Amino acid sequence: MKHILYRMKGIIRQKTLLFWAMAFPVILGSLFYFMFGSISELEQFSEVPVGIVNSQGIENKKADVTEESFSVENAQMSAEYWAEEAKKQSAEGFLTMMNEVESDNGTKMFKVKEYADVAKAEQALQDGKIKGIVDMEDDYALTVKESDIYSSLIKTFIDQYQQNVSLITDVATEHPEKLADMIASMSDTTGATIQEISLKGTDKDPYTQYFYALIAMTCLIATMVGLNNGNDIQADLTPVGARRNVAPMPKLVQVAYDFVASFILYCIIVAFVTGVCAFVFQQDFGNNAALVLLGGCIGSFTSLAIGTVIAIFTRGSTQKKEGLCVAVFMISSFLAGLQWADITYLIEERCPIVNRINPATLIVNGFKSLSVFGDVRQYAVNMLTLFAIGVVCVIAGVFKLRRMKYESI
Repeated sequence: MKHILYRMKGIIRQKTLLFWAMAFPVILGSLFYFMFGSISELEQFSEVPVGIVNSQGIENKKADVTEESFSVENAQMSAEYWAEEAKKQSAEGFLTMMNEVESDNGTKMFKVKEYADVAKAEQALQDGKIKGIVDMEDDYALTVKESDIYSSLIKTFIDQYQQNVSLITDVATEHPEKLADMIASMSDTTGATIQEISLKGTDKDPYTQYFYALIAMTCLIATMVGLNNGNDIQADLTPVGARRNVAPMPKLVQVAYDFVASFILYCIIVAFVTGVCAFVFQQDFGNNAALVLLGGCIGSFTSLAIGTVIAIFTRGSTQKKEGLCVAVFMISSFLAGLQWADITYLIEERCPIVNRINPATLIVNGFKSLSVFGDVRQYAVNMLTLFAIGVVCVIAGVFKLRRMKYESI
């Protein structure tokens, strides 16, 4: 126990490290807090502005395809007639549904703006006046400026509408006598197809991800502590390393003491930063505060392991290794959305594997799954992946350390 306490005292004496681990996250969090203003206020759902390219001047009116139109008597008409009739009224039905569909609380889902040509619609999209463009002449092709929850909502609506139209066309072609029953059934379920989903978490503020990334960055700064631990066991790098290599205590035992001491101390640091986010910056962790703290501790464990691996596997001076550590946690934090929140969505589209192995992203997404969606299962998956990365780094470091030998000390 005295070895652990001794090592903890040594870390506390490193004032530069404590500044980056404790003071810097608080300063950066303060900037976020004052920049975003009332970050604790919940933004209510509003209509999604959508641009419709309607160069043919299709009217927004109720479709004439009714249950009575498909009576048993009319079913005697040709199947080709009904298929053509369904296709003809598809565009009118699309405009009608997009204008009238509502969420559970009666709020209109979409605010439709019609454009005669694509150029004007694209200009409105670039200006931020609409969230997406639906080209009715191009099989309802969707164009968006960025991938977000609004574009996903529009895409879901289009896909479901096209699926219903295809179903009506197929039934009208092959079994027109059954079309009336099918339309009645679809009418009963239409109101439930698009609903406003109530997020189960407590924190739905769009700027919260910045504070999650801030906690993740705090965890990743532990790579510097792990780097110092790795350097202090190498005889050719520091005087401390030279003395410890001739000590009667095995190197692996010394490394284990260093790791435990660093982990305990850094868990305290993460708890401090998390507490500041919760009580000073008013981030609502709800009933998940313990799980958020656990995630920070797991992130610290993995970061310490990564820093130790960098120290052991990288050849060169301590300055070179420190530069590499800084690059690792800064790049990892950037990819998790610390500087630009939308970067995670872009990575998910282009190279999703990065989000699956980036420690900072795993921490941020784990916190979001709890606070926004209330999904403990996804949180557990992210944390187990993060912990597995740390275990792999620890095992790799142990094997490498056992093979390190010196000609003389």
